[in-house]
Amino acid sequence: MSRAKITSLMLLGTLVACSNEPQPEFASSANETSYAERYPAELQNTRAAYAGDEQSARQLFDGFAKYPAEIGTAKHDAVLGMVQRADAAGKSATYSKQMTENQSVARFYADEKDVLAQKVGGAAQYVVKQKPCDVEVYGPTVGALDRSMTKLPEERLRGHDEAHRFIEDHEDALGKPNLEKLQREADEISLASYLVHVQSKMTRRDLARRVNDASDVKKTLDRSEAEANAVLADASASKSAKTTAQARISTAQAARTSLDNEVAQAKSAIAEMDKRTPQLEADYQKALDALENELKKPQ
Repeated sequence: MSRAKITSLMLLGTLVACSNEPQPEFASSANETSYAERYPAELQNTRAAYAGDEQSARQLFDGFAKYPAEIGTAKHDAVLGMVQRADAAGKSATYSKQMTENQSVARFYADEKDVLAQKVGGAAQYVVKQKPCDVEVYGPTVGALDRSMTKLPEERLRGHDEAHRFIEDHEDALGKPNLEKLQREADEISLASYLVHVQSKMTRRDLARRVNDASDVKKTLDRSEAEANAVLADASASKSAKTTAQARISTAQAARTSLDNEVAQAKSAIAEMDKRTPQLEADYQKALDALENELKKPQ
């Protein structure tokens, strides 16, 4: 798996801190028209997120088998210590909390990337043009911004992963030439552990919560359409108001058309998740055990 893919997975997903503390209770948004209009798409996106995370996790832990051949002269007992800490980090509250923050940053940057590029790159190019030289700095400036928005969240996440501290503290046993590969392996193990033990369950819970909103969402869409029809029937309503009302009707009807099918698919997906998540955990543990057993063999 490429470094860019790993970083992307670190940044994206439905991320909630994993701890024994009770999760805060939020009021349902089912009576809000904007939520109701997005509801079918959100069900679909949540189902797709689970499938994507499951595939990514399997891709990651299927790669564990190649690690022993990659570590060169590193002492196996030290590598084993790194592996065990990376596995534990992926299940920890501090790692999960940082993942939540990374996801928020990633979503903001993805949404505003073009605007930020124009402002930052444009400002840099403007300053250059005030000088007696003709140099193109827009592209390099935007490129540096993009690299920073990828690299910095990765570094922050590593600061919440005990495996990376272990690597720093055991550089002599691990061997300096091996450190970069071991850092990448630690990232992969922690992320796989997180996807398997935390994210998969959070996604399942999120989907189940959304399914419970179905009946109220229908009522909200009906109310939205009724309110919009009232505007269309009002002779005193402006042309602009009627145009907006017509758009509201179209959106509500489109959401209602796909709602029942998406709810049915979501319920089916939840039943599948209840089977696939335990299997995913078992397959991850099998791959991890095989890696640890290999590292326990005489070097």
